[in-house]
Amino acid sequence: MAVRDTVRGAQRRLAALDGAYTRAVTNFDRTCARRAAVLAEHDSLVALAQGEVERTVVAMAAEVGADLTATLLGLDAAHVRHLAKAEKRAGNMSGG
Repeated sequence: MAVRDTVRGAQRRLAALDGAYTRAVTNFDRTCARRAAVLAEHDSLVALAQGEVERTVVAMAAEVGADLTATLLGLDAAHVRHLAKAEKRAGNMSGG
């Protein structure tokens, strides 16, 4: 009987460990899903902010020129001109 009790005890312990593992994996999967959602939201916020920065650079360049804008903001003038051209193309494509 002692062997049978030992085997049953081991089986119960294995079942408990298997349950703990299953709960841990479920929690891990849920945490990864939450992380992915947060990262996606933050990526969207970063993209919106970057777009706002680029539109502001383009607006400034339209007022004072690409070279002065680049100098004042510490940017490369070619990059400022590239942003302005891209904004102009996007405006033409949207019918504006």
